[in-house]
Amino acid sequence: MRTTLFFNSSWIGQLFVGFGLFFCSFFIQYQVLVHFVSPRPLAMLLCVTLESGKVAAVVWHYYLGCLDDGAYPFSIRLSSAIFRFGLVTLSLVCSMLFLTDRLDRPNLNRIRQQRLTALAAEATKETRELEKSYKRRQQQLIHRQQQETGNLTGRYDQRINELTRMLRQEMDNVVNGVFKGPRYQEIERLLTMEKQDRQLALSRLQSRQATALLSLEQDEQQGLVQLQETFRARRQQLRENDFAGNDQVHDHRIVSLLNTFDSIFHRRCLPLQFVFFFSILISLLMETGIILAFATITMAIIPALHIHHYTGLETEELRVETSQNIRQEDLRGRAAMEKVRRRGNLAVNLTMQQAEEEPGS
Repeated sequence: MRTTLFFNSSWIGQLFVGFGLFFCSFFIQYQVLVHFVSPRPLAMLLCVTLESGKVAAVVWHYYLGCLDDGAYPFSIRLSSAIFRFGLVTLSLVCSMLFLTDRLDRPNLNRIRQQRLTALAAEATKETRELEKSYKRRQQQLIHRQQQETGNLTGRYDQRINELTRMLRQEMDNVVNGVFKGPRYQEIERLLTMEKQDRQLALSRLQSRQATALLSLEQDEQQGLVQLQETFRARRQQLRENDFAGNDQVHDHRIVSLLNTFDSIFHRRCLPLQFVFFFSILISLLMETGIILAFATITMAIIPALHIHHYTGLETEELRVETSQNIRQEDLRGRAAMEKVRRRGNLAVNLTMQQAEEEPGS
């Protein structure tokens, strides 16, 4: 009773392991192939065909391997080996693609987006600070220019006011009924020249001030452009950076395990290396588990399969032989009936010929 329970439990366990790993491998292979094969029904059909073919190839390989060489020749063995090796290799590659896609730097997008957000905030802050700096420099420049303009106009206005006062005083000096004498004309000339010099100096000053303001604005624009180019280059670097050496982008469990491994054995293993070997390990365990489960099940029931196989062949041979015998008997009966029919027709024809000949004779 215990032995029967053990074998039944082992049988059920093997079936569970085999079909469980089979469906896991099928799901992984479909998730990968659907990105390379379109439309989706074609990818599904391809996965079903390949995975079913893998199980069938394993079962028939171990079953036919127990027969004689004539039943399982070398050419068929070689074709089966190539087919099984190709299917296992395909499943390994698909499993590695599936696992590495989920284990390779799972936090990469989040960390990259955080860095880009922080960089955008830094760019906005520095842009505002640069604009404030140029605004402050512009105000300082305008204040200095106003002071320069005030000093310039103050100097000339003092001379002009003095000459204007002297000109008014000279207007009161009337000589022989004429108040615009040589002195008045000289003062008037000096006043006109002073006003012209003031206007010329003011124009030159305003031109220099406008040039200085324009230069400051150009410096501001150039500084903003350089700042934007700098941050654009930094953003591009962030987008192209794979962050392979940053532990934040990797799974914290993998990082903790590798840190523990490093502290014990003093050998540093990169997270990407761990993901690669871990994917290979899972893939190999899945494929070898499928092969082992169905191989052991097949080897365990080979006697029953052998009897069922040969019984089925003998039954089919008997059925075919019986069918052939029945067909032959049917053909023989039809041939005999055809012979009787022909003889009857011949006798009737002879009788009719004799009856036709008698009245004439």
